[in-house]
Amino acid sequence: MALLQEIKVPLLSVNDTSLTIIDTPFTSGEKVDTGQVIVVFETSKTSYEVTAETPGYIQYLCSNGDDYEVNEVVVKIFSDSKDIDLSVETPVKKIKKLAPINTKEWSGETQFSSGAKKLLEENELSSDLFKGYDFVSKEDVMAIMVSSPKTKKNKLANSVSQMPKQTRLDIIDYKISSGKKIEIDYLSDVQQAGLTSTVHIYVDTAFIFGHLNNALKALKNSILPLVIYESSRLLKKYPLLNAFYNSDSISVYKDINPGFAIDIGKGLKVLNVKNAGELSIQHIEEKILDLSGKYLDDKLELEHLTDITFTITDLSAEGTFLFKPLVNFMNSSILGISSIDTKLNRCVLSMTFDHRITEGKLVAGFLQELKIRLESYRSDNQSLMNQDVMCFKCRKKLKDDLADVGFSKCITPKGDEAYICQSCFKGY
Repeated sequence: MALLQEIKVPLLSVNDTSLTIIDTPFTSGEKVDTGQVIVVFETSKTSYEVTAETPGYIQYLCSNGDDYEVNEVVVKIFSDSKDIDLSVETPVKKIKKLAPINTKEWSGETQFSSGAKKLLEENELSSDLFKGYDFVSKEDVMAIMVSSPKTKKNKLANSVSQMPKQTRLDIIDYKISSGKKIEIDYLSDVQQAGLTSTVHIYVDTAFIFGHLNNALKALKNSILPLVIYESSRLLKKYPLLNAFYNSDSISVYKDINPGFAIDIGKGLKVLNVKNAGELSIQHIEEKILDLSGKYLDDKLELEHLTDITFTITDLSAEGTFLFKPLVNFMNSSILGISSIDTKLNRCVLSMTFDHRITEGKLVAGFLQELKIRLESYRSDNQSLMNQDVMCFKCRKKLKDDLADVGFSKCITPKGDEAYICQSCFKGY
């Protein structure tokens, strides 16, 4: 039997120990040519295509939509179609959904939720099963019970294993993709400890874009490039926000690689603006546009999606007033940008952080300094003069105001936003 090529599930990221097969363009027994895509994997971040290295006849040992462990053989290419036995395909070991293995090294007292305690008591389970955990939830206990059917008086495991899958006519079930499952695992990694909080602060955006737009080519009136630019520099002063909780220690990243979240119909991704602290605002804008283009064209590579040390999620285009972002896997904080209130000329920045690494006072200090930095881009009076601002009552222009006091922003009797000089305001 002349086996020409054997494709195994690749290890594309240390976090992806299994991948999902999302496309098998041929059928077993078909002839393939060099360079043709023969199988497509889905990772937690992107898709990965494998091409034929030689012409031959293909045999699939996998199915679309199924998960397979790293190093499992999923495709073979033979020199002759006679080498393929289409009636008997070599079985492939599929990934099993087991209870999470305790890899934690917590040496302190284990905390149990009320639901976890109740399950332990009802099923006469020992708390020693969770030795090394810092926190145990009801879901943790259920996972251990389901995966250990021989546990004493394991009523839940037996009932779950014997329970038939129920079919309802009023719902439609959709399979969760491998990428979404891993996203859930990543977000749960920090949130499951129940030790996150969110601090909010508002930024005055009045006239902030008059100066900023001169530096931007395409992202006019967007605060995202500026937030990435200033927060990246500020993180040098606040290294604990550029870190992650690592068992009984805190790991601080040497580099500052912020990632911005994007979801434009192709799934939520976080794209890496590598070494943003060393880039200008113009270069950061170019990075955002380039990465967004690759996202839309399905040309993202692993380097664009990994090694992210701090996350920024921008919902300013979604009409949001306030929200609580979730801290990502191997991060200690995430910064959220809400929509700009055009009437109040301000937007809210929200930072969620991991209490195991830092505290609210430090986060509040970071946000306060970031607010000062961002508001420093607001145009001064001289810039306003160049915009021909005038009093809505007497029509006097700001540049002709010899009192050097300035105009006040107001609402006219018709409900329009406008400016009024000090003389008209005081009724002189």
